[in-house]
Amino acid sequence: MSGVKTYAITAGAAPARAETALAAGAAVLGVAAVGIAVVALAGSALKAYQERIEREKEAARQQEIEIKRKIAEIRRSSSTSGQPRVTVNLPKNISRSAPAADAARKVNGLKSQLPKIRKEYQTLVEQQLLDEETVRQALEQTTQALNENNLAAAEAHLQALDDARIQVIQQSRQEWNAQVNYLHQRFSQVSVVLPSTLRENLLARIEKFKTENFSEEELNQLHSEISELTAQAGRIEEAAHNLVNSWQTVGYAAAILGRDDGDMVIEVETHEGVNTQMRIQFNGQEINLFGPPEETHSCASRTVEAMRLFQQQGYQLEWTHLDNQPVPQEWRYLYATVPQETSAQPQEVVTIETEAEPVSEYTTSQKSPRRQQAQGY
Repeated sequence: MSGVKTYAITAGAAPARAETALAAGAAVLGVAAVGIAVVALAGSALKAYQERIEREKEAARQQEIEIKRKIAEIRRSSSTSGQPRVTVNLPKNISRSAPAADAARKVNGLKSQLPKIRKEYQTLVEQQLLDEETVRQALEQTTQALNENNLAAAEAHLQALDDARIQVIQQSRQEWNAQVNYLHQRFSQVSVVLPSTLRENLLARIEKFKTENFSEEELNQLHSEISELTAQAGRIEEAAHNLVNSWQTVGYAAAILGRDDGDMVIEVETHEGVNTQMRIQFNGQEINLFGPPEETHSCASRTVEAMRLFQQQGYQLEWTHLDNQPVPQEWRYLYATVPQETSAQPQEVVTIETEAEPVSEYTTSQKSPRRQQAQGY
């Protein structure tokens, strides 16, 4: 457990990816981007992984049902307590004003904007927020007034339409506020476990909804993101508990210290007077181990066993770095669970000489210059 180690988690603590294949009794998880060999989860590890994925799917399905129910409830409440569709108060007896010097320019400008204005109010009609008949009349009379170069009448009808639109916005504000409050409620439940950058970004987007209109697609997108962040926080917390259990099984005292900027941090009493810490990153793609610079062979053996027990709970590890330096290819899957049919081959631990104390932990081939028979694996 010496030094600072980095493990890539290629399965089990992050959202299941589309490229993950479950076939022929194995989950094949390739990391082709960095040229790493394909490895497989098998047996009890595969079963644990599949069971966890199914639990997550069912939890996500139930949560989606609850979110849709709550959104529909908010809309029903706003609809029953609100006013009926807003009508446009059509102006009457408009006196033609004296033609202004720039009247023709204004008339032509309004004529060019009419298609956009029609589309805007047609949308409000289709949403059953504005009365269709009075909107139609106001737009027809606006068009007629512009064709007759009657700027005063055109502007009066456009003002009536705008007044109706503002009334619609005011009546819709109750529902908007309720929807934003529901987003805030869900955000507050997960915010304490999020990394600060994610938390601040999400909060800013929710706050923006207080002053800007939002579409149903945007609303659903934010709810989906909150749901996924909540699920991810649960995944790494479950992984931390499983990692603690693995250390305890091999005889070490271990406990979860808590969260640090979204990451799960655990501590293991591996050395007298010096503890080892492990950090599971929030994205579920990496585990960092911070241990003393040297260790006994017994500690190395139990480290390997603890990591193998962890993988049997449905996780796939790849050891990538030691003290910020890439490890050799043959060490990357040191902690992989050995299939039963090949486990009869003796494994070995090579001692790497350092300027201080010898450090042992690395499994290698018969060509290694220094080795000793591993015990307790």
